[in-house]
Amino acid sequence: MVAETATRLRYDAGLRHALVFRDLVEEAEQRGRLVVRRADAELEAKAWDIMGRFADLTLSFADCAGTVTAREGSAAAVFGLDRDFLALGFALEP
Repeated sequence: MVAETATRLRYDAGLRHALVFRDLVEEAEQRGRLVVRRADAELEAKAWDIMGRFADLTLSFADCAGTVTAREGSAAAVFGLDRDFLALGFALEP
């Protein structure tokens, strides 16, 4: 979801805000306060599976990858604005 958040910030708030977000994510990772999972072949395959199984929802590929990651991490909630995550069984934050 880092990519979607960065894109949304870039479009809606401007490049400066997107770059500040990047810096905050990098700092949180370095301090061990955040784990970011980057896409690999296994994650992509699982994301495509989610997209196919929930054809009634208009999930982006990033949403599907986020769903896989959240499920594998046993997350009870996800940070996002997309209400489709509610249908996938997650609480939304903020």
